[in-house]
Amino acid sequence: MVVVIGTRAGFELVDGAAAEDVRRGEPLRPGPRVLRSFADTRRPHTPRARPLAVHGAPEAAACRVREDKRHPAVQLAVQTILAVVAAVTLSLLYLHGSGATTVPERTTVVHVQIGDSLWDIAERTAPNSDPEAVVARIRQLNDLDTTSITPGQPLVVPDGGTTSP
Repeated sequence: MVVVIGTRAGFELVDGAAAEDVRRGEPLRPGPRVLRSFADTRRPHTPRARPLAVHGAPEAAACRVREDKRHPAVQLAVQTILAVVAAVTLSLLYLHGSGATTVPERTTVVHVQIGDSLWDIAERTAPNSDPEAVVARIRQLNDLDTTSITPGQPLVVPDGGTTSP
């Protein structure tokens, strides 16, 4: 009978041995004749790992990391200034886009009531505009040197409540 035996180096075809004569992990007993050896096809032969030789430190990287030589407090101050400038810019863009900075061109005449101030009249007649700009426009339209007004006084004011045709 012919038996195929697996060894560490591969497989061997052995004549004159029975399956009971060959045990796992034990070498062949003298007597059977090896007919043919086959290379192991189940796994590739891997050589033993050789230790790596280190030949000094690795070379420096091609790019350099820029070191910031400023003090952390200076860096914080610069970042804070940039954040404030960005916030102010965004606020101004929002105000410009919402139309709050513009004073209406159209005018109307109102009579001052008891307890009214120019600020109150500006907020009431042009609610979507900046009250400070409207007060300045009211003073310009009525040639007022001060902000004092009297009840019953007629004033020409910007009309922000009506839409222009």
